[in-house]
Amino acid sequence: MKLLTLSARLLAVSIGCMACPGLVGAHEVDDHSGDPTYARYYRQSVTWGGCPPSLFTDGSTIECALITVPVDWADPSHGDITIGISKPLHPPHYTRLLLVNAGGPDNSSASQAEMLEQFQPQVQVDHLVVGVDLRGITDGTGTQVSCDYATRTGAENFMDGDSRNPTAASVRAQQDWWNRSIEACLQRNATFLKGIHTPNHVRDLNLVRAVLGFGRADLLGVSSGSSLMAYATRMFPDRFDRVVLDSNMNWVHLDWQRQALKRMAMDQLNVQQAFIPFIARHDDQFHMGTTPRQVMTTFQRIYRATSQHRMGSVTPDQALGSLDGTGMWVFWDLLVSPSLSAMSQALDGDPAHIAAAEQIAAMTSADLRTLPGFNPMQFALQCNDSGSTDRRSVAQKIADVRTNWAIGASTLVDNCQNWPWRPVLDRSLESRTTVHALMVQNEFDPSTPYSEALKDRLASGFSARMVLVNNATTHGVMFDDNPCTTDVEFGYLNAGVMPAWDVVCQAKPMHSFAMQDSTTYEYGFPAVGGWLPLPPIIPQQGWLLNP
Repeated sequence: MKLLTLSARLLAVSIGCMACPGLVGAHEVDDHSGDPTYARYYRQSVTWGGCPPSLFTDGSTIECALITVPVDWADPSHGDITIGISKPLHPPHYTRLLLVNAGGPDNSSASQAEMLEQFQPQVQVDHLVVGVDLRGITDGTGTQVSCDYATRTGAENFMDGDSRNPTAASVRAQQDWWNRSIEACLQRNATFLKGIHTPNHVRDLNLVRAVLGFGRADLLGVSSGSSLMAYATRMFPDRFDRVVLDSNMNWVHLDWQRQALKRMAMDQLNVQQAFIPFIARHDDQFHMGTTPRQVMTTFQRIYRATSQHRMGSVTPDQALGSLDGTGMWVFWDLLVSPSLSAMSQALDGDPAHIAAAEQIAAMTSADLRTLPGFNPMQFALQCNDSGSTDRRSVAQKIADVRTNWAIGASTLVDNCQNWPWRPVLDRSLESRTTVHALMVQNEFDPSTPYSEALKDRLASGFSARMVLVNNATTHGVMFDDNPCTTDVEFGYLNAGVMPAWDVVCQAKPMHSFAMQDSTTYEYGFPAVGGWLPLPPIIPQQGWLLNP
């Protein structure tokens, strides 16, 4: 009955949108391409050269360039900055342009584009694939700034190395420390940071299209990149054509803090229901036990040992930091398995095992107690876009952290509490436009929950279609070679064929480079045929951590 009700709602929303052509055919925002004030940006030449290595790729199959953009598109007299772009060294024949954003939001789109070309070579069919970095990102080649953290008082929540065990006083001290840190940062970099927001990113994207000599471009956005590309189609619907949004944020009403709260609960559910059972099925890699309860008992022992300083310099936050990578299978062999395996071995007290755990812990998670500075880009983006919207009390934040211990501590501090500028997202533009796109989504995605993606789909009516991977537990669909999803994606991206209705694909068993399961399982509502299932119920009984 619930599935029928959901389908009826989809149909009603779709028919409603068809009856309101004014919502779909909104007027395009002026991109200043005809304004002499902006001519030097549109007429600039592109000089390609080498690319630096990044997290996943060595940059050997791509080349990079810098594009000059105004720090403030509303007033170019404030000066210029640069952003990085990439393209294949030897692209095959193409007539179309595909602009790629990696999300994060602080991820290199150069490496994302290179990975796409390696994992899904059909992405280059008739396309020049160009990765476009957001302004200011840490792993990019364009203009960046770095800011110093304020002096720590010792009372902040993370000062014992255990952010998941907060008190009201320690949370308030951490909030004060952050406010002092970002205030000093803003005093030195106000003009640059004020210009970091999604509308300016969209204008940068549109400029790259024009500078490369294309009248139109196709778009691919992953994770938070889905919100960028969705907003791009709202601002410039006549400039962007085929749009694929992979692992969707709630871009109907983009709100970074509310998205983080949704992610917090879904990530916890995924760790408990999907990843801990996966660890138990691969004890030869993790060495934590062969049942979920044994795995959790081992992890509790690791957490307690680090809390009691019995594992050298490894902190509880570093132990928990190893779970931050569980949402993407490419991390399981490279980060999660080595980290948890080393820490479980170090429980025996052997100095050699402890030294190995210390070494990998330092690679896994930065220690805020000693970290001197930070790149403010992602905080500026979130605060400029949607501002402070987390209305939880300190007591509720503490309760949420103890329930959602995997990443809940990341929501304790309001990064936008004292932000000096009002949010810039145009809510009127969101309300009067519809996003035309093909959405691809994993059902149990821990980072961009399906519940929020479904809101996008419902609000878009016939303008969007969703390819849902039933029972898939990871983040990022494009890197998993599932013929059901790739056939639909590239049928649209390469041939322009949008499916007539939503498509439900079945997940392959959980797997990584070295670990393969033989069966799939489900902890949400079952999909029936081609109907989109309801999102999973988030509040479920779980295990608590005790220091």
